[in-house]
Amino acid sequence: MRATTLAFSLLIAAPLALAAPSAHANPFGAYTTGTEITQQQLDAAEVGKTTQDDVRGAFGAPSRREQLGDTQVWYYDFVKIKSFGKNIQEATVFEFGKTGVLSAKSKTNAVGKTGNPLIDAANGK
Repeated sequence: MRATTLAFSLLIAAPLALAAPSAHANPFGAYTTGTEITQQQLDAAEVGKTTQDDVRGAFGAPSRREQLGDTQVWYYDFVKIKSFGKNIQEATVFEFGKTGVLSAKSKTNAVGKTGNPLIDAANGK
C-alpha cells in the first residue's frame, strides 16, 4: 500500500513539476558573460573616424581599459560556455589615439589556459 501511495504521489507531482516555471527556460542553453561583438559590428567601426563615444554608445563601457603612452586600449570580453559544442572566449579590442579616434581594432580568441577553471575544464585544458 505504501509503495502504491508513493508511486501515485510521484505520478501526480511529476506533471506539476514540469508545468512549473523554472529559472532557466532552456536547461541546455549556454552560459554567457560579457559583450559579444560580431565581426560585422567590428567591421562597421572605421579606423580614423569612429570615436570613443561611438563605441561606448554602441557597446557600453568596456570590460577593461589600458593606457599605453598616448594610446588608450579598450577590451570587450565575451565568454560563452555551451552545453554542447565548442566554447567561445574572445576579446574585441579597440585602440584610440590621444584625440579619442579609433586607431586600430582587432578580435582575439583565447588559446590555451584562460585562468578561469570552469572554462579551462570545459575546454579540456
